[in-house]
Formats: sequence, structure tokens, C-alpha cells
Amino acid sequence: MATFLLPFHEGRTNLRRFSPTAVLLFAFGIGVFVAIQSNPIVVLAILLMIFLGGSIVNTRWRVVLSLAARFEILILFWMFLIPFIYGNTVILSIGLPWGALNAYQEGLTFGILIGFRMMTMVVLFITALSHMSLTEFIGALRTLRVPTAILGSLLIMLRYIPLFMTERKRMQDAQHLRGYSHGKRFERIKSLGYLVGTTIARSFDRSATVYEAMSLRGFGKGTTASGSGFKRSDALLPFLLLLFILGLPFLVSIIMEVLIV
Repeated sequence: MATFLLPFHEGRTNLRRFSPTAVLLFAFGIGVFVAIQSNPIVVLAILLMIFLGGSIVNTRWRVVLSLAARFEILILFWMFLIPFIYGNTVILSIGLPWGALNAYQEGLTFGILIGFRMMTMVVLFITALSHMSLTEFIGALRTLRVPTAILGSLLIMLRYIPLFMTERKRMQDAQHLRGYSHGKRFERIKSLGYLVGTTIARSFDRSATVYEAMSLRGFGKGTTASGSGFKRSDALLPFLLLLFILGLPFLVSIIMEVLIV
């Protein structure tokens, strides 16, 4: 099976009930709703509803969560940075040679909110993409009138960045097995340079092969993907989005009662 940068569900022909375009728009609508929230409890309730809805439609949570975990460092970075650069109420002061480093209560609250927002959006869009194939995703973007040049670059990025990473890891493991990681500092630097140079050289060779193969298939001589369009059942998604928004206060009240108890 081909390896992609996103968790596409390859091997399926099409979505059973809704079109890929409608699914992307539905996820985008929820993402906008998440972005305007200012209460971390509300964002947490939305995340729980995403998990509940994803479980109902048999989401591959192992794949989704393993990919979402790769954003953990970025999310934690902002959650820990914001309390030190935003706010007025000091809750922690760390003495340093060049001055005091203060952490603020408003920054801590805002950092938690930003972290919850980012994690919710990451899980939301990865979950949506896990229910469609790469062909369906490209067809949805064509329906939304995304330029062909951008689609071509996106296809290459999604397909060949994982291959580049796999090639680098394979060569690094081979070097470790040969003991290069336990040598002197100069030898490790030399082996690292060889690793980078060889990876770049192989990437050039692979790019030339890919270019010739895609040229023979007519790539760049017209539209390479057609839009997937919409289905009649897509009219149900706006009502589901409205139901999602209306049912959110009920779930928030339950979460608040649980936290108070």
C-alpha cells in the first residue's frame, strides 16, 4: 500500500453517504466554530463530540491519533510559551541573571484555550481525511475550484515527502548497524554529511524518474483531476451542523457538573 503524508483510506471507491466536498466543508464549518470559541470547556466539549461522532462512523482512531500526536510538540510549545508573554496577573516568577521571568494567569488560560483549539482542529481534519481516499480528496479540491498547479504540488508533497523520510531513516539505520553512531565526533559528522549528500542524490534520481513517468502519463498537458461534485444527501450536513451547535450547550452543562462534583 502506498504511504501518504495524511491518513487517506485507500482501496475504497467512494464515500457511501456524503460527497468528499461536503465532508470537507462540514469539517471547515466546525473548524470555524472552534476558532471563535473563548471557553476551553466548550472546546473540550466539541472535541468529545468529534470523538463520539467519529466512533459512530467507525473512524480508524489508531491511525488518526498516531498522526495527531505528531503535532504534540507544537501544541505544547505554544501552551508553555503564551503564559510567559501575555497577561498582567503574575502567578509565578523565576529569577534569572538578566531579570525575572514571569508567568501570568491570563496567559495560562489563553494558552490552554489555544492548545485545546489546535488539538481539536487537528483531530477534526485528520478524522475527516481518514474517511476518504487521495483521489476523493483531490476531486473535492477540484470541485472547490482549487487551481491545478496547486493540486499538482500537493500531490507530489503528499506522496514523496514520506518516501524521502523513509529513505533517510533507512540509511540512518544502516549507518547505526555499521557502528558509525559510536565513533569519534569527526567520524559522526563525516557520516552525517555522507547521509545528507546521498539522500539528496537519490532524491534527484527519483525526481527525474518521477518526472519522466508523469510526462508519459500526460501530466501537465491539461486537467489531471475532475471534480467529485455533490450528492443529494449532502443537504443533510447543514442540519447536522446546526444540531451539533444546538446540542453543544447541553454537553457543556454535563461537563461542568462532572468537574464540579
